[in-house]
Amino acid sequence: MAGIRRRFDAVAATRKLELVRRLERTTVTSAGDLEKYHDTLCYLRAFPDSEALFHAAHDQLMSFGKRVARLGRANRERLWDTGIAGTRLHYPFSYEVANWLAKHARGQVSIDWQEIDSDTGRLDELLTLCLLPVEADYFDSGCVSSQEWIEIVSREFGGTDFDWLLAQLGEQPAAKALPMLYESADLPLAWTLDNSRFSKSTNALPPKSIANRSDGMRKAARNPKAEIQRPLACLPRLPVQEGRRLIDLAIASLAVRHRETLHFNCANPAEVFLAGVGHGASVAVFGLREACRYPLECTMGYLILSNGVPIGYGGASIFFRQANTGVNIFDEYRGAEAAFLWVQVMRVYHHLVGCTRFIANPFQFGAENDEALKSGAYWFYYRLGYRSVSPAIGKLATREYEKLRRNPQYRSSTSTLRRLASCDMHLTLPSSRAKEFFDEDGFEVASMLATVVLGAAGGRRRRDAESRVVTRAAAAIGIRNFETWSRFEKDAFRQLAPILVALAPESWPAREKKLTRALARAKGGTLESRYAKLLSRHEFLFSRLQAACQ
Repeated sequence: MAGIRRRFDAVAATRKLELVRRLERTTVTSAGDLEKYHDTLCYLRAFPDSEALFHAAHDQLMSFGKRVARLGRANRERLWDTGIAGTRLHYPFSYEVANWLAKHARGQVSIDWQEIDSDTGRLDELLTLCLLPVEADYFDSGCVSSQEWIEIVSREFGGTDFDWLLAQLGEQPAAKALPMLYESADLPLAWTLDNSRFSKSTNALPPKSIANRSDGMRKAARNPKAEIQRPLACLPRLPVQEGRRLIDLAIASLAVRHRETLHFNCANPAEVFLAGVGHGASVAVFGLREACRYPLECTMGYLILSNGVPIGYGGASIFFRQANTGVNIFDEYRGAEAAFLWVQVMRVYHHLVGCTRFIANPFQFGAENDEALKSGAYWFYYRLGYRSVSPAIGKLATREYEKLRRNPQYRSSTSTLRRLASCDMHLTLPSSRAKEFFDEDGFEVASMLATVVLGAAGGRRRRDAESRVVTRAAAAIGIRNFETWSRFEKDAFRQLAPILVALAPESWPAREKKLTRALARAKGGTLESRYAKLLSRHEFLFSRLQAACQ
């Protein structure tokens, strides 16, 4: 059945449904065969030929854990770390995801003691935060291991050792050091997916209506740049509760694949947008929570869904009118309409925050990424209008692409693909201008300028230096006081102030100072996308920053 899942015609549609119904009654005893069947069902649920096929695939996936349970022990263990329902997942997640698991997977996650070596020093440092003074002598005596100590103190807790640990850490005073302490312990976890709604098999939103793919997959538009600029019918911001549900869906879709990303871990439920792009596909875009934002860039993640199933993800670092970004399609959904959907993602970003330049870094198409290199990812971006920024590499790409055009069987050598993956690729819309490009290295220069300004401010404590710089920056752009500013707006201004001082804004025109005040406040507002929109119009500030960071 895997061989015909990408065929869309009447014969294939009938055959797929017949096979799914027949295999529902068939016992599969091989772990490899069962995994292949599972992944095929995932594909058919996301891209069904008919409503009947969707329901047949979906129903089997929702009860797939029972199939896994019928396997022998050895075969069940072969399915560990696949993310399939009824299996176990092993991974040392970050503190953010660990907190998410403690909230959403209570009783399902444990510390994987078998993966912890004899040196528990880093874990012990973490556990000292949970100690009462009277317990310290015993804990430090060497008479009890970390595992034994947790077993003793959590005996009446009513959850796993992991649940207990995260509950105690949650009682600690808020501190920047806590996530670092947790992650330095590199704590291996075991997540049992027996009855989890977050396995690959079950992690999906119920679609409002089921979209059939009887006409097959959509190809990217002949003119991708025109398609990116085509208006969206609707780009609503979701209610907070719906935003949270999508964030959970996104975090889980990565966690069961041993992945995670800041864009989802720190997503803001009040800033989640969802755009339908036809045939049951949609693109969700997530802003970051106020406390997680960068000083200058606006960072927004995205999740691609088809019939409510997460099939791909990525993020964009947005500054002025450019977005550094890329696309990742989950393995189960390779061979679908990735090119079409990637154009739709760019379309959403263009209309949401005004991006006119899209940048793909070399890793996306092969630099230190053998999978992307072997797949010819460079040509995926090239066919959509991306071009290498290096003139020499651009000429090489032109020659290679002409060979591909003349002979569809031609394949660029690995060494050639490595050369092609030696610089960024840009896709620029007609309204984009070369002078609007801001090199990523400029953010490091801006950070250096901020350090110099803070160092020159003096004072025995760094907090004193920061306070002086904030006062100077506020006076320079006409902020009289911060009485009506929220905590997050003040925090955002504190981050931005050293960079503003480095740009010497005292002599700026009144209009530019007013724009800068609005921009600084928007950085800490509920919607960071508003900051991105304002920045795209603040050409004066951009030009000053660009000149200072060259």
